Amino acid sequence: MRATVPVWADFARAIVPASLALALGLAAQGPIRAQDDSDEATAAATQARLTGLLGPWIRNDELSDDPVLKVQGMRVAPKRRSPTVHELAQALADRYGTVMIRILEDALALLDDRGAARVLALNGRQYPLGRGVKGRILDTDETLTIEMVASDWQRSDTFFLLNDRLVRMTDLKVRSQPRLEFSTVYDRPEVAPVSDSTAADAAQPSAIRIVPPERRVGELLSGRVEIQTLIVDPRVGEVEFLLDGKRTRRVRSRPFTARIGLADPPREQRLEALAYDRKNEYIGRDEILLNQIDRPFAVHIAEIHSAQANGDPAIRVAASVSLPRAATLERVEFYRSENLVSATHTFGEDGAPGVARTIPVEALIEDGRPDDFIRVVAKLADGREREDAALLQGADYRSEIDVQLAQFQVLVTDRDGNPVSGLSPEDFEIRENGRKRAAVALHTAYDVPLVLGLAIDSSDSMLSTWRRLKHIARGFLEAALGPGDRSFLVDFDDTVRLVQPLTADQPLLHGRLDHLIPLGGTALNDGLLFSLLQYRREPGRRALVVVTDGADQHSRSQPEQSADLAERLGLPIYFIELDASGPGTGNSSGVVAFNVTSTLKRQRARKRLSRISEQTGGRLFHIELYAATPRWTDRIEQVFDQIEEDLRHQHVLTYYSDQPPGTPVEPEIRVTRRGLKLRSAVALQGIE
Repeated sequence: MRATVPVWADFARAIVPASLALALGLAAQGPIRAQDDSDEATAAATQARLTGLLGPWIRNDELSDDPVLKVQGMRVAPKRRSPTVHELAQALADRYGTVMIRILEDALALLDDRGAARVLALNGRQYPLGRGVKGRILDTDETLTIEMVASDWQRSDTFFLLNDRLVRMTDLKVRSQPRLEFSTVYDRPEVAPVSDSTAADAAQPSAIRIVPPERRVGELLSGRVEIQTLIVDPRVGEVEFLLDGKRTRRVRSRPFTARIGLADPPREQRLEALAYDRKNEYIGRDEILLNQIDRPFAVHIAEIHSAQANGDPAIRVAASVSLPRAATLERVEFYRSENLVSATHTFGEDGAPGVARTIPVEALIEDGRPDDFIRVVAKLADGREREDAALLQGADYRSEIDVQLAQFQVLVTDRDGNPVSGLSPEDFEIRENGRKRAAVALHTAYDVPLVLGLAIDSSDSMLSTWRRLKHIARGFLEAALGPGDRSFLVDFDDTVRLVQPLTADQPLLHGRLDHLIPLGGTALNDGLLFSLLQYRREPGRRALVVVTDGADQHSRSQPEQSADLAERLGLPIYFIELDASGPGTGNSSGVVAFNVTSTLKRQRARKRLSRISEQTGGRLFHIELYAATPRWTDRIEQVFDQIEEDLRHQHVLTYYSDQPPGTPVEPEIRVTRRGLKLRSAVALQGIE
């Protein structure tokens, strides 16, 4: 959990670049600096006195005055009321919902509910703020008082602490109108207490993560391979790579990539990355297993042929059970139609967990009739079951014993783009190396557990949406996650954190949302890449939802890294972009529009997000926060409903590939039913 009041000066330069001075009309005055040592000492003392006021604050509506109601209650005939006072009161009501107060060297910055800012020197001098408005800081002793003056109005805001709350007293004077006074009371964003050390550790940023090298589905790697990293801790100055415990490379320059020679022929190998600072002090590490072969849990009837049992005709059934490395096989049952005829529960060392393996099993079945069917059921120690069935009609048949069960997460839509259900295996055509393969099964979303990632932009510009966004996100998680589904929570500002590792505990997830505080810049590329790395080899259906409000400012990774991994991994990524750049970012109240990134950069970022979502079968939703109707809260709830609808209509299509383990599996899949479109087909194999 982050501290509520961090050391602002340490990251002020990272959050507000030098170009901000130009945007705020301050560049003409030159750098805002004290003119002598006395001024510098005064600025330092002022910063110390303001420490308690710094940070994000959210309005307490019950304790705050409504400036619009105050104007309506003024003892002035309506026809004499100036339109200006009404406009100012409404603007202040809209903008006072949140406030961020910070120190930028020897200047003070206030960020309001609309993402607009005022920046004033701590030396008390008056500076132009644009649109004929000038401002200065009057008092920084027991309180903070800011004065703003225009041609026909004057306003002062006085801030002070009262019982752990921030109080803002506003005095507005418009020419020929009575003075308008009102108070706004703010609370700190709520932070739920961390109940255990595991959760506290999870919220700490990782220093370094290894980005899995590029490979095709099912492919094993050998020879020289490029290894990339995600650097999260800015102190990292050197990275050492180890392969199977032996030092191979030490890299001292960004982006900390290295070409590592892997074994040929390929085998399972452990790759480690150790991060150090410039003084060679250890910071952190990450490791992955390369060429880790795993298999889905599956049963396949491989052979049925005529045999003899005590001189009487019988049927010999041979089957193979495919086991993941962590699975323990407990029992295999053979049925003739509905009758249990044989059961095996002894498998030696092959039945215990350790490596991915295929276990052959067989049974002799007597009294088989042509219209019977054979069913083989395998059961694991954790309660999972799989089965395969075949008709005896048609006599003998054979197939490969060691085949791969290929699984693909598919989403099918109609002509209008709406996801559809009611599909069957016969609605799909599968071709592999030009040969048609029969679909074994088509599982619905209710049959296959979901792994859902939620990544939330927690930069300070999200402050105005924060309280309502968390409430809506809780509702989405509650609706989207069913029994057996799991989710993780990532937040990113100018760094990234795993707030909650993968869990099926919904109350825990909801509580972890309260650990997030909007504070800092935006590292969108890092947040996306970090979130994708959480999936690794997780089985089941998968999806990632990313909520952000702007273009990247502080990522240490390259944009191509997250885009390439997203395309390789292929899980659907849904971006929800909250756009606060609409009308009303500046007005006669003297609040100057504040946007660190240009419109052009935001447009480029939007195109990139659109491309990633399209390539992965997800969607990009753009929500203008200040559009008139409907309210942004209604629109984001509709967006989450659409995502939930997509997730409910995901299917898992399975078929048997005759490609041996370690060989890439690249089928062509299409929908044969007219009027339907295959929007995405994602191989359900995790990355190392």
